[in-house]
Amino acid sequence: MRRHRWRDFDRSMTMTTIILIGFGVVAVWSARGGGALSLNNSAVKQALFGVVGLAMLVVIASLDYRLLGSLAWIVYLGAVAALAIVLVVGVDIAGSRRWFNFGFTTIQPSEFGKVATLIALAWFISSRGAGMREGGNFFVSLIIVAVPAALVFIEPDLGSALCYVAIWLAMMLVANVRKQHLLAFAVAVGPALLLAWEFVFKDYQRRRLLIAFHPERDSAGDGYNIIQAKISVGSGGLFGQGLQGGTQSRLGLLKVRESDFIFAHVSGMFGFVGMVALIICYGVLLWRCIRAAETAKDQFGQLVAIGFAGLLFFQTFVNIGMNLGVMPVTGITLPFVSQGASSVVAFLIAQGVVQSVLMRRRRLGFQSR
Repeated sequence: MRRHRWRDFDRSMTMTTIILIGFGVVAVWSARGGGALSLNNSAVKQALFGVVGLAMLVVIASLDYRLLGSLAWIVYLGAVAALAIVLVVGVDIAGSRRWFNFGFTTIQPSEFGKVATLIALAWFISSRGAGMREGGNFFVSLIIVAVPAALVFIEPDLGSALCYVAIWLAMMLVANVRKQHLLAFAVAVGPALLLAWEFVFKDYQRRRLLIAFHPERDSAGDGYNIIQAKISVGSGGLFGQGLQGGTQSRLGLLKVRESDFIFAHVSGMFGFVGMVALIICYGVLLWRCIRAAETAKDQFGQLVAIGFAGLLFFQTFVNIGMNLGVMPVTGITLPFVSQGASSVVAFLIAQGVVQSVLMRRRRLGFQSR
């Protein structure tokens, strides 16, 4: 039975992911200035965590995703607790308290919180079925996302908080909810954003949002790296300038090029052709996730696949957009490519759940007799 299950394992999805991870390892190695390949090298650590994440993907894919659904609330509450604890005992880096320091690496619970929230929200919606048309259940679905998103925002991490909202929106597209409820939510967004702008957003967050589309107004401050990123993207040409990256990277003018602005760095490395190839890889992943949703045998599996696709699309779109200067800088990583153990492992875990959905989309032939 298990051998028959594995024939539905989506090898195209996994191979595309491995290509992206490999691409990211090379990019991180270059962004960090190259150097000898030792255990202290950031690229080697990225590769090792990629291997760990792929192993976890295989283990999770071998489990029935409905078992994970039955544990959804335990996992969700654990994730919320971790997000609350990190605000108290987490390590402070650049004014943000988002990480647990384990010595050999730091762990960012908000990345794993995305996966936990995705599973819990999918389980809640599927368990309610037609009951999602009731206003109460619609409101509860918002609360499920709002709690971890608020804790992440407090860290502060606006970009990751928005990722939770993206998961909810993606699932609402296929959930059995009333259009009136979605319309009411859309109408409420405007006033909520105005209130948040006045009373919730910090000064630096307002500056980042305002300067994003006119970085030349503060070319030596908040707009500096946006300008350098756009130059890096444009200077890559057709085939790029090699593994050392573009001029902005080699001279150290492009900051945070191993994570937030890694797209601009690899644009200098591989040029327009490399960036097209990168975007095609993300397109393949999204296509395979949508295929998993279309072939899922129950709503829970469908929602998990759609939620993951929504998260993948949102993070990819926003990260590339802020590197091109068409989206505000929010600190969102480029999935599988940006440096970050938590991001890589969490995305691979989520993909393992999607693979489990694919592997159980149909009954085995001999079982139907």
